[in-house]
Amino acid sequence: LARMKTKAHEKDGYFMKKRIFSAALGAILITAVFAGCTSNSNTLKDGTYHAQMKEASHGWTDYVEITVKDGKFDTVVYDSKNDSGDKKSLDEDYKKSMIEGNKNAGKAETYPADYSKKLADSLLEKQDISQVDTVAGATNSSKNFKAMVEALKSNMSKGKTDTVLVDAPTE
Repeated sequence: LARMKTKAHEKDGYFMKKRIFSAALGAILITAVFAGCTSNSNTLKDGTYHAQMKEASHGWTDYVEITVKDGKFDTVVYDSKNDSGDKKSLDEDYKKSMIEGNKNAGKAETYPADYSKKLADSLLEKQDISQVDTVAGATNSSKNFKAMVEALKSNMSKGKTDTVLVDAPTE
């Protein structure tokens, strides 16, 4: 009888250890999942970050300004400026010219204020530059935008607010 009780106690002890191990493993997995969910937002330091293309294209230099708040993209401004400091998004002659040029080339009718907003809004929504789609009719501007945001990642993770100069992307 004593021997039977010992075997029963050993069996109960085994199952108790198994339950404790399973509970501990479950707690570790849950912690890892929640840590993974928040790790992206914690990699960006709050601040305002700037990047611009090293060289102008057709008299305009693209730039981006991103404000990070609570580890996420909070505001995004994408535009271009000329030597006088005028913004491409406000240039009505450029808008008309681009719409007409795209129309004649069979491309989507877009213009700087339109594609700049689409790219910025997409980054704010998706919080991941790799998920931002190229805007039809503004392929080069989309590539520049993505290149500048990519170039800012290192600064944003370190909290460095120096302006980053970016080479034009290659095919």
